[in-house]
Amino acid sequence: MNVTAIQISEKRQKVKTSDESIKMRKFISMTATMLKIGFIGFGGGSALIPVIEEEVVEKDKIVSEEEFNDDVMIASITPGALPVEVATGIGRQASGLKGMAAAATAMALPGALLTVLLQAVISSAGSMVKSQINYLSIGISAFIILTLLAYSLGTVRQAVNKREGQLYSLIILGVFLLSGEKSIYQLFGLNMKPIFALSTIQVLGAAFFVILFTKGHIRCLRRSIPAVIITGCYLLCVGSAHIIPLAAKPFILALMAVLAVLGLAQSVLESPQKKAFPVKRLVTSVGFWLIFVAMFSIPAMFLTAKALRFIGMGWLSSVMSFGGGDAYLSVAQGLFVEGGVINNADFYGNVVSVANALPGSILCKILTGIAYDVGYNLNGSIIEGLFVALSGFACSVAASGAIFELVFCVYEKYESLQIFAVVKHFIRPIISGLLLTVAVSLYTSGICGQIQAGSGSNIALIITLLVLAVNLILMKLQKNGKNIHLIWKILISAGISFIGCNIL
Repeated sequence: MNVTAIQISEKRQKVKTSDESIKMRKFISMTATMLKIGFIGFGGGSALIPVIEEEVVEKDKIVSEEEFNDDVMIASITPGALPVEVATGIGRQASGLKGMAAAATAMALPGALLTVLLQAVISSAGSMVKSQINYLSIGISAFIILTLLAYSLGTVRQAVNKREGQLYSLIILGVFLLSGEKSIYQLFGLNMKPIFALSTIQVLGAAFFVILFTKGHIRCLRRSIPAVIITGCYLLCVGSAHIIPLAAKPFILALMAVLAVLGLAQSVLESPQKKAFPVKRLVTSVGFWLIFVAMFSIPAMFLTAKALRFIGMGWLSSVMSFGGGDAYLSVAQGLFVEGGVINNADFYGNVVSVANALPGSILCKILTGIAYDVGYNLNGSIIEGLFVALSGFACSVAASGAIFELVFCVYEKYESLQIFAVVKHFIRPIISGLLLTVAVSLYTSGICGQIQAGSGSNIALIITLLVLAVNLILMKLQKNGKNIHLIWKILISAGISFIGCNIL
C-alpha cells in the first residue's frame, strides 16, 4: 500500500510539474510574441489590430478570435493605449496576473525604448539622422497601408460568409466617409472644406449612443428613429462645417448622455444577469498597476521633486486619451506643453517626429519621450533622462492596463446584455472604416509629408506603389506555401523607400 501510495504521489507530482512546465512555456511564448509585435507593429493604435490578430489568433493561437474581438471591443471604448490594453486582455486570459503585466510591458517596451535611444542619438547627431529615419518610415507606412486595407477587406469577406456583406460594407463606407473626408479631399487634391471629418471618438461616441439608447434593439422604430435624428443633429453640429451651430453642442451632448445612461440603466434592470461583480479581480489588478508605477518611478523621484507631479499628469493624460494616438497629441500638448513641462519646439521637433517613425503605441512613446526630455534637461545627462523616462513609460502602461481591467470587469458582469452583443457584432466594421481613414492619412500626411520637402509628391506615389506591388507578390508567394516572416516584409518595405528617397 505504501509503495502504491508513493507511486501515485510521484505520478501526481510529475503531472503537476508537466502542467507547470506547459504553463511556463505558454507564458514565455506569449511574452515573446508581444515583444515581437512591439518591434514590428508600426502605425500605432488601431493600425496594430491586424498585426496583433495575425500573430496572436491566427499564428500562435494564444486566444480565440472571439476572445480577441472582446479585447478589441473593450479597448476601443476606453481611453489609454489601445495596443497595450489589447495586450493586457490577452495576457490575462493566457497567464493570469503575471501574463497581464508581461504582455502589456512587452507590447509597450520596444517603441518606448527606441524613442528614448533615438532622442539621445538625434540630440548629438542632428537633422541628417532624422531625415534618414523618415525615409525608412515611408516604406513602413506604405506596408501598413496594405495591412489596413487587407484587414478591412477581410471584414467584408467574413460578413459575406455570414450573409451580411452588404450591411458591413455600408457601415465601413459610412464610417470612412464621416471620419476620412478631409484626407480624401487631400488625396485627390481637392480644395474643399469638409462637412464632417469626424474624430475617432466622435464616430465611436455616435455609434455607442445609438446602441445604448436603443438598448441594442436597433430595429425597434420607437427608439431607433429618435436615435437617428439626435445622432444626425450631433454629427451636423460637431462636423467641420458646423451646419448646426457649435453653441448647440453642449445641449446635444447632455441629451445624448442622459438618454444613453437611461438606456444602459434600463438594460441592466431588465437583464436576468445575476453574476457578481469581480471586485477581487479589479482591486488586485489596480493595486498591481499602482505598485508597478511606484517601482519604476523611484529613480525619478530621487532625481527631481517634479517627478510626482509629472507622474500625476502622465496618468491623467492617459485617462484623457480617447480617440487614438493622434488625439493624444492634443492632450499632451494641453497638459505638458501648455503646462510648461516641455517646450513646443522639443515636443514637435524631437519627441513627436521620432515617435511617429517608430513602432508601438503613440501614447507610450510620447509619454516616455517627454519624460526623457524632462530628465535630460535637469543636468544634460542621458542617464538621468533614462531614469525619468522609466516613470513616463510606467504611467502609460499602468494607466492603460488599469482602465482596461475596470471596463473588462463591468463587461464580465453584464456580458449577456443585448447592447454588448450588438457592440460585438458591429465593432469590427466600425474599426475597419476607421482604419481606412488611417490608411489614407498615412499616405497624405505621413508619406507625402515626409517626402514633399525633398523630391516631390510624385516620388511618394512611386515608392508607395512599388512597396505595395512587392508586398502583394510576397503575399501571393505566401499563399502558395512560401513561409515569409512579417519582419522580412517590413525590412524590404523600409529598404525600398530608403534607397528610393536617397537616389531619386
